[in-house]
Amino acid sequence: MKMKITIEIENVDGTKEIKPVVIDAEIPEFEEFKDSSNFREVFHKYEKAVLKARNAAAELATEEYLTELSKKKFIKRPKSEKK
Repeated sequence: MKMKITIEIENVDGTKEIKPVVIDAEIPEFEEFKDSSNFREVFHKYEKAVLKARNAAAELATEEYLTELSKKKFIKRPKSEKK
């Protein structure tokens, strides 16, 4: 079984600044939970896969965000205008 984690970064108006980041994670099949004696082990596999995928998705989205930020040109105000 597979879980997909998607991160999108949007402007206030809904336009997307970066392409969506999608990470797939292999998670245990439902049948693996049928035996209650191994529930903790199977859930641990599930939880570990999900956390790893979430962290990878957040890392990639942050890289894309910072890459896009570095392309932006900002107007520098003179020091006298800064508050």
